[in-house]
Amino acid sequence: MLNVWVATIKKEALLLCRDLHGLLLLFVMPAVFIVIMSLAMQQNFSSRNDNQLTVLLVDHAVDEDSARLVNMLSESGAFRFVEPDNTDKGFLLEELRRDNAAIALSISPVDSEEDDNTLSVDIVLAPSTTKPSELIFVSAVNDALRGIKADRMMQAFRDSTGEELSIDDIANVNVSVEYAYSKQEGVSPTAVQQNVPAWLVFSMFFIVIPLSNTFVNERNLGTLRRIATIDVSPLALLVGKLVPYFVIMQLQVVLMLLIGRFLVPLLGGEALVINGSMALLAVVSAAVSIAALGYSALIATIAKTTEQATTLGGAGNIILAAIGGIMVPKFVMPLSMQSVSNLSPMSWGLEGFLDVLLRSGGFAMVWPKVAVLAAFGATLIVISYLLLMKRMRF
Repeated sequence: MLNVWVATIKKEALLLCRDLHGLLLLFVMPAVFIVIMSLAMQQNFSSRNDNQLTVLLVDHAVDEDSARLVNMLSESGAFRFVEPDNTDKGFLLEELRRDNAAIALSISPVDSEEDDNTLSVDIVLAPSTTKPSELIFVSAVNDALRGIKADRMMQAFRDSTGEELSIDDIANVNVSVEYAYSKQEGVSPTAVQQNVPAWLVFSMFFIVIPLSNTFVNERNLGTLRRIATIDVSPLALLVGKLVPYFVIMQLQVVLMLLIGRFLVPLLGGEALVINGSMALLAVVSAAVSIAALGYSALIATIAKTTEQATTLGGAGNIILAAIGGIMVPKFVMPLSMQSVSNLSPMSWGLEGFLDVLLRSGGFAMVWPKVAVLAAFGATLIVISYLLLMKRMRF
């Protein structure tokens, strides 16, 4: 049995190596997309400003000044405040790393009588919060605090002398700012960090075209039936087809990461930064590969001609990419569209890669996406196996 499986894998690997056009499609296309889109969208990522930032609010002061600070920030319409039930800092950091909010704002009273300020403000930023958004929020907080401090000082000055104090005489208020990173700090998302995992996922799913075309050709030419006569099981046949493509996809991951890390900076873009574990990156890669293989195997078994396989696979890929945040990043989508994007397996794969590359996520953050991707791919592979048995009448 083992010899049969090895022979089928070797056969498919040889066919794949001879298909130079297919290999170019799998490697050159995503490489070109990564370089072009990273350079084209670099300015957009460096200057974009989200319509409304979700802010986790923890108010330990609960006084007139803290309420006024929040009201002044809310009046701008740029921030949406949410008061979490759990105010533990570890919980807040995890919410930020999961991108459930952009910022955490903690307000505490100042006990020192020597300090003119009545409030101490700590700001923690999610890894995906851009530098312009950070500057806008920190500036808004500083402006609000200076306004509160100025009003208090001028009121006290009027009460004692009847004269007003100029706001220019009031010192700036210092605000604590940090990022919710577990390893590297102070790194904002860039175009290359969006485009490398996005087009990598797209290219991994694009194996549907070469895989399904070779499968349909073998079936139409009678190759599969001849193989069946030498006692090769449909399971061995399916595994023999999928294993070489699994290896190809791991090579895709390595190549695209190297392009983002070394080639894009040489052309004037920013370098890809890997904040998380390489082992977790390999786990996510394997899960995305299983999902892509399941999708490809299903198309290969239901398509009757190479034209059908190309149309179904290509059109399906484009649709999944369009709604999955590949072609258009999720942060520019309306909320309703962001909900729809969760229906695409490409979205699960992209989020898994971003958890590792951008959010320094651990296994607890990554495993839900990995589990869903693996279950999705395994289900489609089982369906493909059953269809293959029916068509070949084993």
